[in-house]
Amino acid sequence: MEIKGLYLVTPDYYNDKIFDITEKALKNGANVLQYRDKTNNYKIRMYAGNKFRKLADDYGIPFIVDDDPVLMEIINADGVHIGKDDVPFEFLKEKYRDKIIGVSTYGDIDLALKYEKLGASYVAFGSFFNTTTKKDATMCDINILKYAKNIKIPVFAIGGITLDNVDTLLRYSISGVAVVSAIYSSSDPAAATRMFIQKLKEYNKL
Repeated sequence: MEIKGLYLVTPDYYNDKIFDITEKALKNGANVLQYRDKTNNYKIRMYAGNKFRKLADDYGIPFIVDDDPVLMEIINADGVHIGKDDVPFEFLKEKYRDKIIGVSTYGDIDLALKYEKLGASYVAFGSFFNTTTKKDATMCDINILKYAKNIKIPVFAIGGITLDNVDTLLRYSISGVAVVSAIYSSSDPAAATRMFIQKLKEYNKL
């Protein structure tokens, strides 16, 4: 499954409206879906995860679970995304050889190159802008993206990305952008998705 374009990351499950917003985004072109939930119990996360997986399947796009390889297994997601304090990459790569494994590399190009060599499916840099989604997000210098062209696996930018600032990022050699609030807090998620897709196409990311 190709990993590029508009990478949609969910907020924590709050009610079933989240599925309607997600489907509007997928219907209008979102290319990857990640279920990220830091607050709910496992029963809710399994419920929501299965609903998101079905939506991703319906639209034929990769479905990733944030931080939790056990939940990935239970709901048969396509892969898992990890950060610096999560399950070690080497363990995941050995156990889940057929799964997508994405890694947050913050603002560290050497870390990204290391995970590329170890077999990561993609890497993500960020946060580049202030974000309300992740309160403790590390802020990154956008100039790190000058080196993205040296990485052969897909590279995503994440963190506070909006329609007003995305052009700043798309000028670089990245594969796409990951967004949360720009879609889920939009008054018109379908239109917002279409506008992101249009910008990605303008910069030849799709």
